[in-house]
Order: sequence, then structure tokens, then C-alpha cells
Amino acid sequence: EGKMTCVKMYSSSQDFVVSGKGFDPTQGSVARGGAIAPDEVNFPEEDKRNDDPRVVSTLVSALLCSNATLSLNEEGFWTPRGNSSEAPIVVVAAKLGIWGSDIEKYFERVTEIPFSSSRKMMVCVTEPAKNAEKHELALIPELDLDAPRVAHVKGAPNYILNKCSQILVDGPDGKPMLANADEALKKSVLDKVDELSKQALRVLAIAVRPTQDTSELPEDVEQKFTLLVKDLILVGLVASIDPERDGVKQAVEDARNAHVRTIMITGDYLLTAQAIAKNIAILPKDGSLDETGALDCNGLRPEGDYLPDEGIDALTGKVNVFARAKPEDKLEIVKSLQRQGLVCAMTGDGVNDAPALKEADIGVSMGLEGTEVAKGASDMILTDDNFCSIVKAVRKGRVIYSGIEKFVSFIMSVHFAEVLQIFLCVVVGMPIMRSPLQILFLVLVTDLPPAIALGVEPAEDGIMDAKPRPKTQPVVLPWMWRCIVANGMILTASIMAIYVVALHAYAGAFFQKDIVKESRSSCRVWRTTNFFSYIKLKDNHEEGDPNVEPDGELKGEDLADVKFERCYGKFAIRRARTCAFISLVWAENLRAYTARSFTKPIFVKTFNNPAMNKAVFTAQICLYCALFIPGLNEAVLGLYPYEINWWGWVLAFIGAFLAMAGCELYKFVSSFFPPAEYVEPEMKKKKFAPTEVIEEK
Repeated sequence: EGKMTCVKMYSSSQDFVVSGKGFDPTQGSVARGGAIAPDEVNFPEEDKRNDDPRVVSTLVSALLCSNATLSLNEEGFWTPRGNSSEAPIVVVAAKLGIWGSDIEKYFERVTEIPFSSSRKMMVCVTEPAKNAEKHELALIPELDLDAPRVAHVKGAPNYILNKCSQILVDGPDGKPMLANADEALKKSVLDKVDELSKQALRVLAIAVRPTQDTSELPEDVEQKFTLLVKDLILVGLVASIDPERDGVKQAVEDARNAHVRTIMITGDYLLTAQAIAKNIAILPKDGSLDETGALDCNGLRPEGDYLPDEGIDALTGKVNVFARAKPEDKLEIVKSLQRQGLVCAMTGDGVNDAPALKEADIGVSMGLEGTEVAKGASDMILTDDNFCSIVKAVRKGRVIYSGIEKFVSFIMSVHFAEVLQIFLCVVVGMPIMRSPLQILFLVLVTDLPPAIALGVEPAEDGIMDAKPRPKTQPVVLPWMWRCIVANGMILTASIMAIYVVALHAYAGAFFQKDIVKESRSSCRVWRTTNFFSYIKLKDNHEEGDPNVEPDGELKGEDLADVKFERCYGKFAIRRARTCAFISLVWAENLRAYTARSFTKPIFVKTFNNPAMNKAVFTAQICLYCALFIPGLNEAVLGLYPYEINWWGWVLAFIGAFLAMAGCELYKFVSSFFPPAEYVEPEMKKKKFAPTEVIEEK
């Protein structure tokens, strides 16, 4: 959460616990180890250790080696500013009434060596402030913090212990004393570090080196560090916890189900990293992968130099937690994963993270805490610094890509069908099914809006269970080509069938040459009242001619004129075109709904895409405007809805229904031969197995 809070301390062989909530220095105190605050804030008076010299000395030295500050913001909340690992020190010191601005009156900072990921510690040198009054802090005299010059060191316990010659312990009388830092004593401190680390606590060691030497320090940082950081006195340990953000554990599990492996690369102590990884499901709780799934980065460079590529690849293939990492370790890990053909996303916030961010396939920097250098080297910036947002982005990316696939599949299938229909008309000699303006109407009104709506299609269930696609995979896969062609042919067959029937019904013929030939003197067409009920119309007839069988609607009319309007040339063709046009618009709108899923039937969550509903509704409104607005229908688009009779509308509906049923039938049949990305992968069954695509922390 980025809300690191001090909860435990250790000094002079004694444990202490800290109470309170968040960054509020007005709540909480320090008590003996094992004490319990009933309300999580107030310890019983007999347990409090606010004035214990061990606690005060540890916090004063730690505070003198910190740059963080604590203040009330405009909203009335206490907010730390500066390094997040220093915030717990500033807060717990403030709970005891020790503020950095106050102790700076007594201890003047002379120089500072910033924290380095290679040194794993920070050093600040203080001298007594000139003309300062005597302070009343309860410091341990043996530490000699009032010496002419004192180096205060804060950092990783194992690194600091290596520089210590003395350790603060309790003497026989129970008072603090200095003891030589032999191996047994160092081991006892490291055991305490391990104990705290296993509780997912981040432990900082505090050490000092008082000296009488006030000579000028060298300018070179390494020389200065070598001069100051030796013969240290270990004062104590400060253990803080940074609770995982809400939803991180679920996000890690969601990523695993999506075959995205989460690797934690951290500067924390190995046991701390393992404990945190267990809390957020990167490692199993039972500890079964503690040995093989977590690694101190010294294992990457056991003798100072990195292992050969094969050795590093073998480790990165199975290790999910890298502890005590240096910036160059992150870069080597990224390169190793990429050598294995994996797609790697790396997060980072510091200047030293920039090379790894640049090298990764996707560099992800922190928008709140990240440096400008890290942001400049990254491809994506998290505005909330939340890992959950990365998993949400993976999901959103899959949804967008799935929408693109559906968009392409739909638009290519309907365009393929429209072209194939006209092509078949030309090849077999039938009247062309539609005019150029009708084609334009179909493209702009019937095809495009539903296709765009497919691009914003909501996520299908299980979208995060599929395997990631390879980087080189094309948008249109072989199974998609089959789907496009099959659905296009189904649309073509349905609409062509309706067009053929309509030509038979209105013109009594199928081919252009037969319908428009001048020698044609009679035709046999459908009655206006019934399906497949015929009337034979003949040229140059007289009323009552036995060769003419008019229905009731034709009585009293000039049958010769009726004949020419019902089965000759452009009059018959325009009716068949109108019928086929209506059927195609309806079919493509239904096809848009079937295209919402490659696997699920149309009746599953049919109307849960508002954009699709609006697009189809708009297409239908435009269709009826094109059919019934005078001037637009006949003069512009060549549509004659009043001439197609009631059964023309029924034919149009039958064609649309057949197209939809055919597309759904193909979907059902193809479900027995699913493409690779819809097959349940074996790897999904192995909860902590390595997967194909890697996300880095």
C-alpha cells in the first residue's frame, strides 16, 4: 500500500512492540515485547517503554540518518514526505515526542552518503551543534552519541553486521553495555532478523560509530564510506510492515490463471520477501517452494561474476522471488527471460531501474512515486502505483484484442458475402442483386456500426483463462479464416436462395436474358395473396380470355398493363432486389449478434452490449427510412417496399432467419473442433508452474 508502519523494535537483547494506526503520531506508543494494546493504540502503563534508553537511542540515531518528514496536510491527515522506508522511523519517533526538527538543534549534520543498492546502507555524520543547549534525551552513555563526530548508519542488517565490531547487549545487571561482535553474537542478531522477516516485516539495522576525529572528510564517496563505515556499534533493529494493497493477492491469482507469471524482484531480505510472497500468493503458504521458488540474488553471482547464461536461465525458469536484488540483477533477469522467448513486463520507480525498464518488452513505471528518469524509460505509467492495475490492463488488452478479432471476422464475412452474391449473379447471368447506392448503404449503415460495436464488446467469461498469444501471431488466424469464409458462404446461400425465389415469384424467370427479352409474351408469377399460388399473364389478351386467370385484385383492371408491371424487365427485378435487400439487412444485423462470440450461442447474454443494441437499432431505423421516405426509397435507392406484397416480407424474414441459423449451426459444429487458444491448457492445472508470459514487479 506504500503505508509502511513500524510495529516492532529490537535493541540490547530486548524486544519492543509499537502500537498505533497509520501515520498518526498522536496515537500509539512503544511497549515491552509481548505487550498487547486492547484497542490497538494504548498499552497498559506498566508495559510502556517510551522513555527506555534503548528505544530512544535507536530512534534518535535512525532519525539522524533519515531525510523523511511528517506533517499535517490540508485535509488534516498526517502525511510523510520522503523515502517510504524512513517514514516508519519518523512516525514512531514522533509518537515519543522526538521530532527531527528538534534534535537537529543539538546534532548538526556534516555529511551524508545516500543509500545505494550496492552498499545497502545510508550514512549520515553529525557533530554537536554549536552554541546548543544540553539536550535531555535519554540516550545510552556507552554509545557516546554526543561525541565530537558520530557516523549514523541505517540499512540492511547483514551488510551492517559485517561492519560491526561491537553490539549493544544487556549486561548482567540488566543495563545496556557493549559486547564484542563475535560470530555467536552476530548469529543471535541474524536469528532475530530471520524471526522478524518471517513475519513479512522489513528490518532495518541501526548502527553508530562515535569518534574524536574531526578532520576534514575526503570528497570521494567511496573513500568517505570506507573511512566511516568500520568498527560500527549495532544499536538496534527497526521492523516495519507494508500491508499489501487490497486486491493484490486476487490480482496475482488472476494473472496466474491467465498464464501470466508474477515474479517479485526486491531489495528485501530473503525471508521477508518469502513471507510477503506467501501473503500475496506468489509462493504457496505451505512453504513447498521456499527453497526452489525464492533466491537471494547473490545466487546469480556467487563469486562476484554472473553465472553463464544457461545457469541464469535455469534459475529464472523456476524462481518467482528474487531478494536482495541490485539494479543490474533486474537487467540480467529480464534478459534471461527474453532469451527463453518470454514476453517480459518490468515495473520500477527509481533511476537505477531505468536500464531494466528500457530492456523489458513493456517497461512500467510508477506515476506517484516514480522518478522522471524511470518514467522516461518506461512504456507505460501507472497513475495509482498499483499492481492490480497491471492485471486490469492485461484483461482490458485481451478484451480489446478480442473485440478486434470479432470486428475483423464480422466485417470480412459480410463483405465477402456481399461480393460473392454479386459475383454469382454476374457468373450465372442473373440480374445484379443490388445497385451501387444500395451497396453503399449496406457498407455505411448495416455493416460498419455493428462492426464498431463489436470492437467495444464486453469481456466474455473466461477471457483471463486463455493463454497469451505469441508476439508474432497474426490478427486473423487459420480458424478465423475458416469462420469468415463459412459465415460468408452461409449468408450468400441464404440471401441468394431468397433472391432466386423472389425472381421466380415476381418475374417468373431467373436469368437476365429471359426476364428482359423483347420476345417474351407471357409469364407465370405468384398471386398477390398466396405463396406458390400462380397466375399466368399473357400479352395481347382480352378480358375473359381462357388463358388468363386473374385473382380478385385484378378484376376490372387492364390485365395487359398489370402484366408489364408484374413480370417484365425492371419492374420485376426491382421487387426481387427490394426483397433481397431487406433480407440481407436483417441477416447482417442478426449476424452481428452471432459474431459477439466465437463459441457461445446467440441467446447467451444477447443484449448485454449497449453499443451493439444501439447500432442494430440505428441500422433498422435507417432501413425503414430508406424503404418508406418518399423520394429516397424509389428515386435514390431503388427500393419499392409497397410492391413486394406481404409474402415478400415473409421471404425476407425467412432468408435472415436461415442465415442466422446457419451461422449458429456452424458455431455449434466447430465447437467440437476448438482452436488451440480455447483448449484447456495442462499448465493451468499446476498452480505455481512457470507460464508463457512474464510480468515483473
